[in-house]
Amino acid sequence: MPPDSSLAAPATPAPAVPVQPAASPARPPAARTARPRLYILDGLRLCAALAVLSWHYAGIERDPAVWGGKAGTYMPTLHRFANYGWVGVEMFFLISGFVICMSSWGRPLGSFVSSRITRLFPAYWFSVLFLAAVAFLVRVPWNEGLIKGSYSNVITNLTMVQEGTGGMDVDGVYWTLWIELRFYILFGLMAIGGLTYRKVLSFCCGWLLLALLATSTGWQVLDGIFFPRYAPYFIAGVALYMIHRFGGNLLLWGLVGFCWMQAQNQLRFIVADYYWQKVSYDVAFALVTLAFVVMIGVAVGWFDRIQWKWLVSAGALTYPLYLVHEQFGWQVIRHFHSRVNAYVLVGVLTVSMLVFAWLIHRLIERPASAALRRGLARAFDEVREIGRRERAERV
Repeated sequence: MPPDSSLAAPATPAPAVPVQPAASPARPPAARTARPRLYILDGLRLCAALAVLSWHYAGIERDPAVWGGKAGTYMPTLHRFANYGWVGVEMFFLISGFVICMSSWGRPLGSFVSSRITRLFPAYWFSVLFLAAVAFLVRVPWNEGLIKGSYSNVITNLTMVQEGTGGMDVDGVYWTLWIELRFYILFGLMAIGGLTYRKVLSFCCGWLLLALLATSTGWQVLDGIFFPRYAPYFIAGVALYMIHRFGGNLLLWGLVGFCWMQAQNQLRFIVADYYWQKVSYDVAFALVTLAFVVMIGVAVGWFDRIQWKWLVSAGALTYPLYLVHEQFGWQVIRHFHSRVNAYVLVGVLTVSMLVFAWLIHRLIERPASAALRRGLARAFDEVREIGRRERAERV
C-alpha cells in the first residue's frame, strides 16, 4: 500500500503527470441519423394479408361447405402455394413487434393507448356487425355456434376480448386479435415512463424467459399472459427495430437468433394443428425463416431504396381486408364454386375484397378514427387536469 500523501509530501516537486480522464460509464448507443420512411413495411403487411386470404380461399380443404372439401381438385396449382398461406400470420406478428416499438418511441403512454384504440376498433366494430348480419341472414354450418350464441355473442365480440372470456369469434381470423391485444398490454406496461434502450432490451429478455417458463412448466396463467407459441415473433420484431434504430450488437443479434430458434421449435406444434391438411414442417420452417430474413433486411436497410408512396395506401387496406375476407368470401365461394371457374372466382373475389377494404378504410375507418382520436385526446387532457388539481389540493 502506498504511503498516505497527506503525511509524507516529497521534498522536491515531482514531475507533472498528465491526469487521465475518468472512464465514463457505458452508455447505450445513440440513435442513428434519420432514415427514409419504411414503405416496405406497408407492402409486407399487404403481402401477409393476401397470403392469409389465399389460405382461406384456396388452401383449406377440410370444410365440405367450401369447395365441397376439394379445393385442391378445383385449383391444384394455387392450392399447393395457398396451403402455406397461414404463415402470413407469423409475418404479421414479426412486423407488429417492429412497428409498435417504432411508433411508440418518444411518445407518452396516453398517445400509445390512443393510437391502438383508434387503429383497431372502428374497422373492427363495423366488420363484426356486418359479418354478424351476414351470418344471421345466410345460415351455414361453420356459423352454427355463432347463431346459437345469438346477439349476446355479437355484443361480446365488440369488446375484442371474446377469446379471453369464452366467447366465439364472429369470424375465425379474430383469434389473432386476442394475441395482439395481449402484446399491446405487455408493451404498454413496459412503456410507462417512456422507452429507453436498456428498458426495451430487458423487456424482450424477460418476456422471452417467461414464455420459455410457460412452455416448460405448463402453467396456464403464464401461457395466457406470455403466449409462448407466438411470443418469439413479437420479441424478434422489437429487437429488430432496436437494431434498425441503434445498430446491431451481439446482444440484439443473439436475441433475434434465439427467437428464430424458439419460433421454429414452437412451429412444430403449429404444424401439428394442421395434421388434416398434410402440411410439411420443412416448408413451413423455410417460410418462417424467410420471414425473419426479410425483416432483418428491413432492419439493416436493404429495402430503404423502396420509396413507393402508393404502398401507404396498399398498407391501409391490410387491416379491413383481414377482418372481412374470410366469412364473406366463403359465402361467395359456397354459392358459385360449381358454376364459375375456380381461378376466376378467387381472382374476382380477391379484387372485390380489396375494393371493399378500401371502402371500409375511406368511409368507416378514417372518419371514425379521427372522431375517436379527438374524444380520447379530450379525455386524457381531462385526466391530466384533474390530476394537477388533486396535487395542488394536497399541497
